[in-house]
Amino acid sequence: MRWLLMEPENAAATGRQYITIVNLTPHPFKLTSTHSYQMDEFNWGDIPPGKARQNVAHYTGKIGANNVDDNGEAYFDVGNTGKKFVVRATTHIPDTYPRRVVFDLSGMGKGQREYRVPGQEVPVTLVITGSDSFGFITSLSHGPGNWMNSIKDTIRDRKVANVVMPGTHDAGMSKLTDALLSGGSEGNTQTQMLNIYDQLRAGSRWFDLRVSSVHQVVNCCGNYDFWTMHVSNEVEEVVIGRTGEKFDDVIKEINRFTNENPGEVIFLQFRYLVGVRNVPSLGPIYWDEGIKNKFFDKLKEINNRCPGLDSGLQKSKIGDLMDKNDNNGCVLIFLNTQHLSKISDKGKHTSADDGIYNIDYIDLTDAWPEKEDTKEMAEWAIKKWTDKTEGNFYIAQWLSTPHFLTSTFSYGLQSIAVLPTNPALYWRGVNEISDKIFPNVILVDYIGMVIMNEPGWDSLSAELYTLAIGLNLYTISENCDISKRRSPLLPSPKNLRKPPSPLVSQFNGIIFANGTTIVDPPLGLHPGRVEVLKNGTVFSNGTVLEESVPNPDFNSTLF
Repeated sequence: MRWLLMEPENAAATGRQYITIVNLTPHPFKLTSTHSYQMDEFNWGDIPPGKARQNVAHYTGKIGANNVDDNGEAYFDVGNTGKKFVVRATTHIPDTYPRRVVFDLSGMGKGQREYRVPGQEVPVTLVITGSDSFGFITSLSHGPGNWMNSIKDTIRDRKVANVVMPGTHDAGMSKLTDALLSGGSEGNTQTQMLNIYDQLRAGSRWFDLRVSSVHQVVNCCGNYDFWTMHVSNEVEEVVIGRTGEKFDDVIKEINRFTNENPGEVIFLQFRYLVGVRNVPSLGPIYWDEGIKNKFFDKLKEINNRCPGLDSGLQKSKIGDLMDKNDNNGCVLIFLNTQHLSKISDKGKHTSADDGIYNIDYIDLTDAWPEKEDTKEMAEWAIKKWTDKTEGNFYIAQWLSTPHFLTSTFSYGLQSIAVLPTNPALYWRGVNEISDKIFPNVILVDYIGMVIMNEPGWDSLSAELYTLAIGLNLYTISENCDISKRRSPLLPSPKNLRKPPSPLVSQFNGIIFANGTTIVDPPLGLHPGRVEVLKNGTVFSNGTVLEESVPNPDFNSTLF
């Protein structure tokens, strides 16, 4: 999506829409046929295993056309499995979001979902992983929170540096709070809309947490609390930004998740670790040992910490960490300690015996593009992860860094993430990931969100969750140097029946764009399927209808 299309004056500049399909299965997705009506372009194609394709549905801009009738369908076979799926580009007029995309996976037993197209040229994305023998996992909705534990048999012998996971940038900034009385706004400061608990449910396992002590100016500086924060520069004389979640709430949310989802490995990277006055002035308050100890006391409230680990953590087997704490998994705590200089004894900057480590305990590259434009950011990020050092733990920050004035007065961080930037990961980034070249963390803003300002759980979509599962389950399993086990997606050589993975949903209903769900729909109900194929309908075999005819598949119970 071109950024200029986010501007209100360009709200009807183009009818061009993209539908991205990501295939992380061993089966090719073979395009068998298409038909379309009032589409200036309807461009679809095969998607090989391990690849993504950006398809085009260009809604007509011809004068006199009734856009209510714009529609098209693309039919795919899933290899030779007998499974099929259909993608429909259609409309819902009048509506704030008049263009719709329906992913109909009922021919795979995986249900249907109607998506609102978020904006002009903003891709709507489908990610599919798994296989016919394993079962298919799709991005139509999130599965269980413990996705790591659900693929433990596949990843347990892999080093941490050979696992891929979602991550969240400025993870504590799911809301703006007023502990800090400064000038940050939602557009230039907020980076998420899901709290830490829901970010974990949405798949995130690496958290960029920026925590400061906020001191009351009156009776400064012994009266303080710890808050997540996003500011321009944490050690400026007058910081500009806002606080997010209170750190006490972050701890409760982490503990709630790990109690419900044992066996996960969660990485918490803490930055800032410096004090500010609630009315910013007079520069930073560097922590003395008393403030640091109170912060450590907070960290010790986090359950399932893993004390006594060796440095070089990226070399550890992920399964060993999952087995810690009686199979409850690990919450790994890493500190960036550059602001703890007031404490002269560096040995007191961390506490390995309590599972509180310096960030150098893991050999990592935290690659910040610092690019404003999505295209420049994407090309920079891809170049860096393709050049990464083998064995190094690599954090790919898939996020734009707009100028302060841009995010304040033009495009807010939410619109930049949800509209052009996050969707670009799937059509641009995925094709530059292979079994040998991959980032370990894909760090994003506004995880899970596909429609602006709609963070309700049923409004989210599971592209990044499913992508991470697929990269571990399919892509990296193709690397025999990393994965010594037979790929879990291949049929059992002895035709043994395996118990179904908890990640494989049995849902075969319909999720409508307004949130309505039909669990057991009539067999012939397929949203977006037209009752009449109109005069002018174009088929992929070159046929163009000269007169309107009833759609023979409209009430069909066959897929």
